[in-house]
Amino acid sequence: MADVIAQDSQHFVAIDMGSNSFHLVIAREQDGLLQVLHKEKRQVQLAKYLDNHNVLAEVAIENGVQCLKDFSQRFSNLAKAQVKIVATHTLRVAKNRQSFLTAARKVLPYPINVVSGHEEARLIYTGIAHSQVLEQKNIVIDIGGGSTEVIVGNEKRAKHLASLKCGCVSYNKRFFVNGHLTKEAFKQAIQAADKQFSGLSQVYFNQDWSLVLGSSGSAKAITLAISEVTDNGKGITSKNLLALKEHLINVGSIDKLEFELLDERRIPLLAAGLAILISFFRQLGIEHLQAAKGALREGVLYELAKIEQQDDIRQRTLSSLAQLYHADVNQASKVTKTALTLFEQVSNSWQLADYRWLLEGACQLHEIGISINSKSHHKHGSYILENSDLPGFNQQQQQMLSLLVGNHRKKLNYPAITIADEIQRQAFTRLLTLLRLAVLFNLGRTSSSNQQIKVKAQQADLTIKFSQRKEQDKEAIQRSELLIQDLYAEQKKLATIGINLSFK
Repeated sequence: MADVIAQDSQHFVAIDMGSNSFHLVIAREQDGLLQVLHKEKRQVQLAKYLDNHNVLAEVAIENGVQCLKDFSQRFSNLAKAQVKIVATHTLRVAKNRQSFLTAARKVLPYPINVVSGHEEARLIYTGIAHSQVLEQKNIVIDIGGGSTEVIVGNEKRAKHLASLKCGCVSYNKRFFVNGHLTKEAFKQAIQAADKQFSGLSQVYFNQDWSLVLGSSGSAKAITLAISEVTDNGKGITSKNLLALKEHLINVGSIDKLEFELLDERRIPLLAAGLAILISFFRQLGIEHLQAAKGALREGVLYELAKIEQQDDIRQRTLSSLAQLYHADVNQASKVTKTALTLFEQVSNSWQLADYRWLLEGACQLHEIGISINSKSHHKHGSYILENSDLPGFNQQQQQMLSLLVGNHRKKLNYPAITIADEIQRQAFTRLLTLLRLAVLFNLGRTSSSNQQIKVKAQQADLTIKFSQRKEQDKEAIQRSELLIQDLYAEQKKLATIGINLSFK
């Protein structure tokens, strides 16, 4: 692994030693953005081997140390690497913790930071804040193997931190140890979690949250399980959580559970994580939760790299991609200027005020595919955006950006545009129209600055009026005539997506 990573770059390595899984992330800084080079996860299950007296079994120590030894091989040859290792709940409470730390130091010559519950919560929120756009009032739940962290924060940082003594591994040992999925087992697990959540301070209750997020593998596993049990597409809601619970009870045994989308190693912990999440919804009055992008390891990584959180995570992502794929900054600037000129004139009538940033982003990145092949660069650009990790973008925003870039020129691949929400689909069509026109007005690396462009929009109709300047040479006149020909061709293409283009 290390041999394929450039040796002359500054690298950052974060290891998150959780109660269930150990995570390794190797990254490098590029223009203020961390570029992840390698991720790895091992299910070590420390909490499974922690007895009632909080003594960690020798087999757990051996498994954990072997995992760290394997991880070290991934970055041992990097000349410039900063490494930070954090351990969470199980090593916090293990009475023989020092035995583990001493053995680990022999195979990995870096200190292991056993963080407090509050510090763990803070790092989780930091990782999320660097990975996606947050709102003014957010609440995050992270169901780990041995503890559950609940965090309240704003756009930039955590405000209230709590670490509760309930986790999917510890609850699985306590309530589902025999593998039986019964109503009574769920009742006891949920009631135990209720006691934990009821001890939270008042700030966690009766709030109108802007965003409710679930970090860690439990939230992702429950999301996938719900998608297989129900087909309503609403994700994690109170109703869907109860539906999943009924499904598990009907199956009756952990050994009989089958989920195509889940890692089979997550299935035994599903019931315990579900019980904790049901209690969270019930106790705090939560209506809907979505999986978060970041987690503890991202928080460790960004603090290790000393990269300050920027106000606009999305713009940092866009700028990094533009530089990574050597986008033509001057051309992107011309297209952006033209697109915004059109946008300002139709924003109100087309109800696009909330989408300005998306149009700017598509303009900034519309040519990134040229670095692969100029002939079909719109398709290559779309593929890059569809398959890249884009901090600050949710799945639907990433899809819209990818589709805008993939359809900014040539034939419209409209049957591939599968945006479910009718309002967003309409907004997408209108944004795509503006983007295609902006690109068209700047074909051949020459702009239409010799013309004043006025546009008027009403429903599906878009009218363009040109007011040419008096001083025009022969070449400018020829460009204008060519532009008219291009507009006639574009008129036919836009008609296929329901836009009626006319021009004077």
